[in-house]
Amino acid sequence: MIRLDSNRSDRTVGFILLIASVLSIVAMAHHPSGVRGGYLVHLVHGTMIVLLSGTFFGFCYYSLRRGLDRPLILAALVAYSLNYFALVIAGTVNGFIVPALAAHGQDIPHAFFVFAWESNQAFARLGVAVTAVAFVLWGLDLLRREGGFSRQIGSYGLVAGAAPLVLLFNDATMDVRTALIIYGLHAGFAALVAMRLMQRKLPESA
Repeated sequence: MIRLDSNRSDRTVGFILLIASVLSIVAMAHHPSGVRGGYLVHLVHGTMIVLLSGTFFGFCYYSLRRGLDRPLILAALVAYSLNYFALVIAGTVNGFIVPALAAHGQDIPHAFFVFAWESNQAFARLGVAVTAVAFVLWGLDLLRREGGFSRQIGSYGLVAGAAPLVLLFNDATMDVRTALIIYGLHAGFAALVAMRLMQRKLPESA
């Protein structure tokens, strides 16, 4: 069993998770609508990948804190790991591969852009689906084992995981508007977990 007992580590990781979650929404709000946004396309997607890494780091620490020897927590982290890699691929496709193809002009058949778009959409939707699994599992863990405000965080985790699936079911296109709503819900859960870590209000794993 891995135990983490450092107050400083909790506060440091909590701060990283909080900043990454907030800034991810700021970056998403500046997402260009086309592939010819110049340096902004690279900057936004590159920034998003860095911030995703910060969030992933935070949730890895949180899972260690809750106890990776517990199947519920381990399953949640595995699901969130899939989300991380899916979104990194989606961001790389839209932020770097598509602009590079567009720079070739008429030399690139339109079918390549269709393939790139569908690939981006598939990985983005996969990210939403597996994040739902992770957030629901973490949420259930808090509801089962905690009291007070931690239970409210657990309840929000269920909503932040399930609501995006409903949104995608009604509108399956992950455009900028839909992504901003979904990632806003995700960032909210990350921010709540981060604040609890910073306050050292999440008990050690049993």
